[in-house]
Amino acid sequence: MVVKVLVVDDSGFFRRRVSEILSADPSIQVVGTATNGREAIDQALALKPDVITMDYEMPMMDGITAVRNIMQRCPTPVLMFSSLTHEGARVTLDALDAGAVDFLPKNFEDISRNPEKVKQMLCEKVHSIARSNRRFSAAAVAPAPTAASPSAAPTSRPAVSTRPAAPAPVAARPAAAAGGAAPTSSAPKRKAYKLVAIGTSTGGPVALQRVLTQLPANFPAPLVLIQHMPAAFTKAFAERLDKLCRIQVKEAEDGDILRPGLALLAPGGKQMMVDARGAIKIRFFADSGGRAS
Repeated sequence: MVVKVLVVDDSGFFRRRVSEILSADPSIQVVGTATNGREAIDQALALKPDVITMDYEMPMMDGITAVRNIMQRCPTPVLMFSSLTHEGARVTLDALDAGAVDFLPKNFEDISRNPEKVKQMLCEKVHSIARSNRRFSAAAVAPAPTAASPSAAPTSRPAVSTRPAAPAPVAARPAAAAGGAAPTSSAPKRKAYKLVAIGTSTGGPVALQRVLTQLPANFPAPLVLIQHMPAAFTKAFAERLDKLCRIQVKEAEDGDILRPGLALLAPGGKQMMVDARGAIKIRFFADSGGRAS
């Protein structure tokens, strides 16, 4: 099935290159382009695309305002392009709150010098968004909870340190094996730790926000969150989630100790592991591929 895409960007160069990259995929059809938010709304209503790629900074109407209007008038999955800056991270998260489903970094150097790399990322993202959207009706498309939403406002919670002197006691694994006999191994028994690990891909930021805002402050297990994001974005995303959620959310740091009601988001550009020797801690190791893990 061919995916119909509307490309929205005020930069003629970027609009043209994105259109060329997408059109090179035989299963993607660029049905139109727009240079600002107002044109994007008109084109979305007229062309009924499956996916819209959207810039933020545009004349006449910015991308976030356009996303809000599109979600109200003709709900369509929107893929935002964002700069790799702190402000770009804030704007991207605002766009996700408005209803956009995912984002890609807007990098003019990459699109000029590494077209194959950009083609792979962009086409995979568009196909993934289109597949996800087919599983839901347009009526189900709704913005994620925002800080201003009463339903998303967290209740007060006690401050929680992620670096205590010692972890809370945890019950050991049962000594009996399946057949009732005690294990014969002389190895020391290891404690059983419970945690929730969530890994997300396309649409992940929105999905994480929707899930985590439903959890109570006394959630009985720690959480580890893995979302492929640039390094400049994960801290801002964790801070955003922390303001919205009843549980505590923060970007993970080496040595953090997990506790019930605490969610740690893997920082962008680092590989993360859970070390359960003595206490359940976060450790980082050398990045091998640019993805948080």
